[in-house]
Amino acid sequence: MTAATFVEETLRVGDAALHLLRGGSGRPALVLHGIEGPEGWLAFHEALSRRAEVYAPSHPGFGESPRPEWMEHIVHQATFYEWFLRERGLEEVDLIGFGIGGWIAAEMATMNSANLRHLVLVDAAGIRPRESEAVDIFVQRWRDVVASCVHDAESAEEYRRIYEASPIADFGGSREAGRSMTMRMCYKPYMHNPAFPAALGGIRAPTLIVWGADDRLMPVECGRMYAEAIPGAQLQVIDGCGHWPHYEKPGELAEAIARFIGR
Repeated sequence: MTAATFVEETLRVGDAALHLLRGGSGRPALVLHGIEGPEGWLAFHEALSRRAEVYAPSHPGFGESPRPEWMEHIVHQATFYEWFLRERGLEEVDLIGFGIGGWIAAEMATMNSANLRHLVLVDAAGIRPRESEAVDIFVQRWRDVVASCVHDAESAEEYRRIYEASPIADFGGSREAGRSMTMRMCYKPYMHNPAFPAALGGIRAPTLIVWGADDRLMPVECGRMYAEAIPGAQLQVIDGCGHWPHYEKPGELAEAIARFIGR
């Protein structure tokens, strides 16, 4: 079990309440979750917090962060988090996003790279592959979607810790709001921003792209496309890993990010 070395907060950002976990010390690192929603203080958060002050919010519409009525799109999430950074007075931020959280992070970076120290996109949605195909998660049982996010569930200790203790329900339960919010934001066009191939070229923050070699949701091709589109971006592919490196190889991922951002 991950040590409880964090605090839990609910902050006001404009008209919205944002629930987040915060731990560690050092430069601020904003960590944005993916379709799985908030699953507490993870081993990845703990590892990164040894070198940074980690902010791990629940996106509006997920977990304990209610959805404001105006929140309809990934771009709205990005606008909201830009607002959060200003309200909190956070500068020189290391921005790290997983899946749709990576998409939110990329949108933020196209809006304003000036307050970002580094950008890290991990198996990020937001870009449409040219040759392969992103899996449609909305036509599957949610338990099957979750199972497909790891390459080897038996060896993924963090994945087993979370989902053996709290199995996935296909409908209802504490995760239902996040599933509905994901569909609201990402269904049409499915999991991508058509403007990204051009817009990503405006990002000026040093960028690391991390991808699981065996990602069955977002093919590695998307990682290569991100790396090609963002000036100077580096791509690191993790072997034996699926869509959730933070669940399968949290220590290895935290070390890779720490090396990149210079902790």
